[in-house]
Amino acid sequence: MRGLPWLAVLLVVALSGCSTPGAFFGATEGEAFREHVLSDDNHALVYLYRPQSDWADQELEAPALFLNNARIGSLPSNAYMVLEFDIASYQLEMRRPLFGTHWTFFADGPLDFTLISSFTLDAEAGGIYYLRYDELNPPPVNEQAVSQGDGPLQLVSREVAAAEIGATREIQPFEQIAASGETERMQRSFWRKVGKSLDKIGI
Repeated sequence: MRGLPWLAVLLVVALSGCSTPGAFFGATEGEAFREHVLSDDNHALVYLYRPQSDWADQELEAPALFLNNARIGSLPSNAYMVLEFDIASYQLEMRRPLFGTHWTFFADGPLDFTLISSFTLDAEAGGIYYLRYDELNPPPVNEQAVSQGDGPLQLVSREVAAAEIGATREIQPFEQIAASGETERMQRSFWRKVGKSLDKIGI
């Protein structure tokens, strides 16, 4: 029985590698916000950002973005990430970790207790989307725009985002997301484009 407390400690330590520490352990230190350019008109650009707040600054573990139950990245206070999507519909989910993991094997079931927000984004060719995540402060209301999102994760206009996203810091490098929801490494994307170019000239 004496070994049980140590077993619990080891379990928590092991699980802690599955999530990202929150801003309680230090402010986001990535590069300052900068706009990205679409690789071509057959993709969509998605900015996901989180304004700084005292609430978010006290988090021990940061919530994370999931696509098709696959973790894309975490979003601590005062952070942003930028993703390029293939043209498709995507089920976006924000999940809060518990004891270092997001417990996605409970997803879509009665014990899915880490889910915070979930909604479908229809990415259109050439579209630029701004997703705002804030658990306490909702975005300014625009009576002419239809609200899209779920709870703290909301799709906002460029004007709303422009007033906040400039103060955020990049939390992870730019990524491309395939229609399947899988991330695509930049090296693979580069060589795929080279192959398409060679096909066009008959090589």
